[in-house]
Amino acid sequence: MKEFWTLACEMGRYRGLLVIALGAALLDAATAFAGFGLLRVVVSKTFADDPVPMYDVVRDLLTSPDLPAWLPDLTGLLAWMPAGVYPGFALALIMVIPLTLFGSTMRFTHTALSYTVGLRAVMRIRQRAYFRMLHVPADLPDDIGAADRLSRLMSDTSRLGRGFSAIMGRAVRDSMMGVVFLAWALIIDWKLSGIFLLAMPVVGVAMRKFGKKVRKASRHSLRQHAQMIQAAQESMQSPAVVRVHGAEGYERRRFNAINRAVFNQEMKARTARALSSPVVELIALVGLIGVSLLAGWYVFGQQSATPADVMWVLVALGLAGGSVKPMANLNNDLQDSGAAARRVMEILNTPVEANPRGAFKNPDNGALLPRHIDSIVFEQVVYRYPNANDNALRGVDLNLPFGCSAAIVGTNGSGKSTLLNLVPRLTQPTGGRVLIDGVDLATVRLRSLRDQIAMVTQQAVLFEGTIADNIAYGRRETPRDEVVAAAKAAFAHAFITRLPEGYDTRLGEAGSGLSGGQKQRLCIARAVLRQPAILIMDEATSQIDAESESLIAQAVRTLQKGRTTLTIAHRLSTVVDCNPIVVMSDGRVVDQGSHTELLERCEIYKTLVSNQLTK
Repeated sequence: MKEFWTLACEMGRYRGLLVIALGAALLDAATAFAGFGLLRVVVSKTFADDPVPMYDVVRDLLTSPDLPAWLPDLTGLLAWMPAGVYPGFALALIMVIPLTLFGSTMRFTHTALSYTVGLRAVMRIRQRAYFRMLHVPADLPDDIGAADRLSRLMSDTSRLGRGFSAIMGRAVRDSMMGVVFLAWALIIDWKLSGIFLLAMPVVGVAMRKFGKKVRKASRHSLRQHAQMIQAAQESMQSPAVVRVHGAEGYERRRFNAINRAVFNQEMKARTARALSSPVVELIALVGLIGVSLLAGWYVFGQQSATPADVMWVLVALGLAGGSVKPMANLNNDLQDSGAAARRVMEILNTPVEANPRGAFKNPDNGALLPRHIDSIVFEQVVYRYPNANDNALRGVDLNLPFGCSAAIVGTNGSGKSTLLNLVPRLTQPTGGRVLIDGVDLATVRLRSLRDQIAMVTQQAVLFEGTIADNIAYGRRETPRDEVVAAAKAAFAHAFITRLPEGYDTRLGEAGSGLSGGQKQRLCIARAVLRQPAILIMDEATSQIDAESESLIAQAVRTLQKGRTTLTIAHRLSTVVDCNPIVVMSDGRVVDQGSHTELLERCEIYKTLVSNQLTK
């Protein structure tokens, strides 16, 4: 539960609302205290063997010498009090109505503000968790998984919110009401009330035992729930593959098995939840019966207590005991939230990139990198992935002048992607340095580096929104005419204008409805709009038809002018005109030069060409 209380501190940001909510709860409890006392006086005085008019009761109270000296003279209120027994009784009962109305208003205020504080705290925790997810280092081992992260971000934080609302709502009100009625019982007869308190430690032990079972079952249930989301996502993302391979039955069985596991864990939590309330209620009832037996002995055996006082003690203790039952359910909710809090904290404790956007405002956190105009240099760069046994890069030395169009080629696992991930600082070298225009990238502000870089990946990545939104992704305030100019440069304007709503056409999930070539041209338009100094290409034409490849090749040639281009080559036909072509093998640069030069002297390049160059 330590994680839950750590996250609950987030509610401390809203101290003003918390103070108002607590004040409203106190006034609600005070109203209940006053109402119970009023009813006790009315019933005791009116239905006594010798009835006392409420006028006399109020008069004696207002003229008592025991009143605090700071109270003003209130005897003028007697003019409003009827002298008869029944009229006074009726007036006293009517006075309960405004008391109840005031208490209900305070209860509403307390409940509404409690929910508000809880929801705001959860909103901020979700923001923090999402920030961590966006800025998690690319080379960090993904022990959690995307589906599990999504489950923690959405489902677990919702459970956390229920716990926040519970401690601010039911916990405060029920505990205060319990204290109010227990206080009345102690005031009337502290000996009888003390017997009832002996049952409280037993109640606490029972609640703790059941709470542990609920927390354990909830933790397993949340883990299984994340697996269920993952299974559903995997099958729904590629329904054609599932159907063509006749795997519907397998996917149904896989989902059903996980679904059953979720059900079993929730059933364990259900059993603990269902048992806790009646067990706690039984313990409280036994305590109350014990008090009742002792009270009867007082009245009939020792004659040391009046029947009226015993009755009011039992009523007050019954009302106090009634608050114990909701507290058992509250404990279960808190344990459930505690299991969710532990999973959320794992996200919040995830390390982030050294200088994510908006995380640091201090100029000492790195220098601004001037726009690239000279060179990109790799000096004895070594890189090893976390938990790996061998280095992925082994002492890479490479100097690329500004404006060159460099291609990185090699077999799978040679280190091509690892090398280029160092340029936008998606990863950082284990050893050595990467310099742009002589400046070590480890010393610059991350945003000033990435603002100079555009990336077009092999897989076209589009987002929810319009076509214009996708082209201007990351630069949403860009004027429409600049968006159109970028689309024309990427040879996308023609097909966009043929769409029903042109640039305002909303895309489906992952750009559904567009061809692969159209999607890729939108991604190139996005890169054009950034006007990058450095362009990173991950074989943008490897998965599209010949016509689209021709258009994209023209767009890329236009985009490459006046900037340094780094291309990861999967099909060597796309890099024949690049210079230099950098050949990598086993994490090292084994040669570099033009296509002709490498064919003459590099055996690895010759092998790549003979195996992969088909056009």
